[in-house]
Parts: sequence; structure tokens; C-alpha cells
Amino acid sequence: MEEVARARLPYGIGMKTIEPPEAFAPPAEQPHVLLSNKRRWIVTAGVMLGMFLAALEATVVGTAMPTVIASLGGLDRYSWVFSAYLLTATVTVPVWGRLSDLFGRRPLYLVGVAFFLLGSALSGASQTITQLIIFRAVQGLGAGALIPLSMTINADIFTVSERARMQGLFSGVWGIASILGPLAGGFITDHFSWRWVFYINIPFGLAAAAVVGIALVEPKRTERPVIDYAGALWLTLSITLLLVALVESGDPAVWTSPMMIAPLVGFLVFAVLFAWAERRAPEPI
Repeated sequence: MEEVARARLPYGIGMKTIEPPEAFAPPAEQPHVLLSNKRRWIVTAGVMLGMFLAALEATVVGTAMPTVIASLGGLDRYSWVFSAYLLTATVTVPVWGRLSDLFGRRPLYLVGVAFFLLGSALSGASQTITQLIIFRAVQGLGAGALIPLSMTINADIFTVSERARMQGLFSGVWGIASILGPLAGGFITDHFSWRWVFYINIPFGLAAAAVVGIALVEPKRTERPVIDYAGALWLTLSITLLLVALVESGDPAVWTSPMMIAPLVGFLVFAVLFAWAERRAPEPI
């Protein structure tokens, strides 16, 4: 008790320094998924490659589109080649995130790569502009998994103190992909074919899937997943209609037309249904 009393005195007045017992020391910080350092960086390389491809596809088509239109026609639907990809990628982000919480990061990441590569292959084989728009939407479904799950896997395998540095690396990869996209699109179109703007994803996407599939080992999940189907449906429909309205809003002539009003009304209706469903769901999305 005397030593404790002395420990409370100002420093230097005949007191002893009392070191805290090791039992009270804070525990060492641990990531959610324990991997060796080598395996962590292998997984990081794989998910970075996947995110690079998804980010690249948002801009690589821009410089190829004049050639695409000359080949397939459909100048009046030009913007939908971009919008279909971005729309489905944006809408499905929360759904992919929730499903990965239920079923694991690795299987959902591999499913996302499969959608992305399927959409890439079909986009490259398109014979009409309508086919290209539909297949770009399929490609966007995969991108909606690759981009957020790359960040989530990174958060799982690194500690909180390490994540800031990794976030900077991922942001750098995204920026480089956005800058290289138009340059790569022009080069590939001039020297090969516009179809290779999409086909080029296949070997690199397969490599990313192989790396993540082999190197990422997650703990087994014992709980039974509960999927919020209603919430996922209302959320997807509401965001889709909102994005459709925003795409159409580029022309002031349609601001008061049914093409603009109907999606906005639908967005409000489905947003209310989504909020209602989430208040009652046992495991909200």
C-alpha cells in the first residue's frame, strides 16, 4: 500500500516507477483472417489485379466506341454502353457485400470474377449494339463484386494499423487504371480490334481468380446464413430506377416527360418498401 501511495506522488518525490503487469498489457492486434505474410501479399496482388481490371473497364471503352459504333451501329444508344456497366456495378455493391458476410469472401469473389469474365467474353463477341449493352451489364455485375470485395478482403487480412497503407495502394491502383484506360483502349483498337478491349480481361481475370482461390484461406462459417431477399430486391430496384433517371436527365427536354418522372416515382416507391422491409428483417442487408 505504501508503494501504491508513493506511485501517486508527483514524479521525483521518492517514488518508485511501477511497471504494469504483463497480464494487463493490451493484446497484440490481429487481423480477422490469419495468413502468413507471404500469403497476405499474394492475396493482395490477386485482388489488386481484379480491381484494376474492373476499374479499367469503366474507361477503356471510351476510345474504342467510335470504332464500335462504326461496326455495330446504334449511335442513339451510345451512352448506354457506359451506363449499363456502371449501373449494374453500382446497384449490386451492397448485395455482394452482404452475401460475402454470409457465405465468405473467397467464394463470392470467385463468382464475381466469373460474371466479369463472362460479360467480357460476350461483349467481345457482340453482333449488335443491344447485345453489347446487355453483356456490358453482365460485366458490371461482376465489377460490383470485384471492387468492394477487394477492399473487404484487404481489411480482413491486414490489421487496423496496416490498412491505411494498403488503402493508399488500392487507391493508387484505381487511379492508374482510370488513367491507362483510354490509352489502352485506343492502342488495342488501333493495333488489334475493338473486341480485344474486352477479350484482354480473360487471361488476367483467370490469373486473379486462381491466386485468390488458392492463397486465401478463410475460417469455416458455422452459422446458418439468413438472406434478406426482400431488402435486396427493393434496394436493387430503387437504385436502378434512380440511376436510369440520372442517365436520362442529360437531356433537358425529358425532365417533365414520363421517361423522367416514372423512374423517379418508382425510385421513391421502392425506397419506401426497402426501408419498411429493413425494419422487419432479422438480418437486414
